[in-house]
Amino acid sequence: MILKNGMLLFHGSYTPVEEISLDRCTRGKDFGKGFYLTSDLNQAQNFIKTSLKKAQRMGDAPMSQDYGFVSSYRVNIDEGVKVHVFDKADKEWLWFISQNRRVHLAELLQGKIDPNISNSDIIVGKIANDTTNPVITAYLNGLYGDILSDEAIDFAIKQLMPEHLVDQYCFLTDRAIKCLEFQEARKYAV
Repeated sequence: MILKNGMLLFHGSYTPVEEISLDRCTRGKDFGKGFYLTSDLNQAQNFIKTSLKKAQRMGDAPMSQDYGFVSSYRVNIDEGVKVHVFDKADKEWLWFISQNRRVHLAELLQGKIDPNISNSDIIVGKIANDTTNPVITAYLNGLYGDILSDEAIDFAIKQLMPEHLVDQYCFLTDRAIKCLEFQEARKYAV
């Protein structure tokens, strides 16, 4: 996985996202509170349904809405923007996701994860999406054993089939958001 100037990234939502606001982003996501994109157009299209259901529950979209949008952005990384790339789904990737999804695990995992990751403006890695959520939840609940044990980690990662997971790019800071240039938003039926 790479992040390079000029590449196109996609964001699926119930609404077009021309202006990005980190205030609208929620905590408890894989790489923290940030704006998530992917290089995989199909992944962005698939996320529309999830976004639309949430927006309908929150009253942000009418219950009759049966469409959403994929907004696209051109990347232009400014000098000095800190980027961390998880090259693969491994122990550190799983632990980083775990501490972001369950805040109380941060203390348990302190010292086991590179502290520079949390200081990044952008984090890139495999996505742990709705299809992987049952495996991550089982791991976090200790169903595969102690979450710090190599056996539990190896089993969870094997169940996730990381070779089939697509990428995600999380823009965590305003400095990172400034590296995205809105291109267009296309409407898709769900």
